[in-house]
Amino acid sequence: MYAASAQLSIAPYSSLPTTSTCASIDVPEGANPGTTVEFKGSANTGSVNALAVDLNDVLSIFEVAQHELNVTISYNGYATIDTHNISVIDWSDDNDCSLLLQTVLSIQNSIIGANFSVASSLIRHDNVILTVDVFGETEAKITIELGDGLLSVPNCEVSGASLSVMNYNFTYENPGIFEMIVSAYNTVTNITKSHIINVYERIHNLAIFGNNTVLVPPGYGTWQISAGMNQNALDNIVCVWNMGTNYPNITFNVSLLNSAVPHQITFTYGQSDVGTQTIYANCSNPMSSQIVTMDINVVWDNVTLGELICNNSTLWNHSITCQLTIVRFGTGACFEWNMGDGKETVYYRDTYCAADVPAALPTYVQV
Repeated sequence: MYAASAQLSIAPYSSLPTTSTCASIDVPEGANPGTTVEFKGSANTGSVNALAVDLNDVLSIFEVAQHELNVTISYNGYATIDTHNISVIDWSDDNDCSLLLQTVLSIQNSIIGANFSVASSLIRHDNVILTVDVFGETEAKITIELGDGLLSVPNCEVSGASLSVMNYNFTYENPGIFEMIVSAYNTVTNITKSHIINVYERIHNLAIFGNNTVLVPPGYGTWQISAGMNQNALDNIVCVWNMGTNYPNITFNVSLLNSAVPHQITFTYGQSDVGTQTIYANCSNPMSSQIVTMDINVVWDNVTLGELICNNSTLWNHSITCQLTIVRFGTGACFEWNMGDGKETVYYRDTYCAADVPAALPTYVQV
């Protein structure tokens, strides 16, 4: 090495400095082949600064700044891809204001391009497939941030291919909307891409509950869809109901469905719906769905009674005949006969009884 000016006066050191609070050195991590590399030294005290760079034991450069504390050495001798060990020392004429830096300089080609894709932007949280493409005859590292604040994908290194394709498979712990960020970089290039990911919970364990029988009139019943034990909470799903052959679909936007918050509807049937109706509900999000069904019995039981005629007289211990005219019977009815002699009431049931009849009452008989 040589001194560029006879006016420079630097106090000798008994050993090379390694750290300093008043000097700093800036050496780039990398550069393209054939381009200029700049090495910078600076100090915040003193009046004269000097910078020396050992360029991988091939060439050393010494530079002095007489009236400023910032020095820059430029070099364009790195013509090919390689890795170089660099030693740089910066001096100031202030006492003990020096710094030694030993580092690695990588001469690399730039990454031409990078992109990434997922199997779908609307994904189940337990099945995410990510494909990353990196273009360029160079080395690169890839980092992936999933955007959920919990998970990240470790660095992956690729090198030497004109097209490198990496496939990742990972899991989001929770549903939500996240910004996934993928970076492909080396010492001279940093390409970052981002994508908004909608992560949905899988719908797989729903159950339907409600009235098994509906009496017309009034004809209304209530049904609900509940989450099973293994079903995680569902946000912003759509449930489409069909209440039978005579009715179109009814669509509901359900903001929340979990084990404590069911989705419930009330519906009214008419006389024309008498019989078995199969209701079903299809609850879905963009990536999954489940259909639940239930059979209900619609009963029309509006009885209108007419004239009651009985024998005017009979011998004791002989039967008496009574006839009841039924104007409208519906689909079933119950009748209670009290013969006026203080004995137990006699009952008759046909198909379905609207009233609640205690189980302890006598057997139903037809009269």
